[in-house]
Amino acid sequence: MKARIGEIRKNKGLMQKFVANQVGISQQQLSDFEKNRAFPRIDKAYKIAKVLDCTVNDLYEWE
Repeated sequence: MKARIGEIRKNKGLMQKFVANQVGISQQQLSDFEKNRAFPRIDKAYKIAKVLDCTVNDLYEWE
């Protein structure tokens, strides 16, 4: 599984800090999610998807 969070965020023209603030996490946590160093809990994944106006399934590329 590969995160597409950063790709989607950039395509929407949003900054990491903005998304992190909207979700209630640190910018470092969001960076870790984008780089596959960590995976968000399901509640945070739903919040990220809502901010990015996509589905949770869109956040990941299933290999």
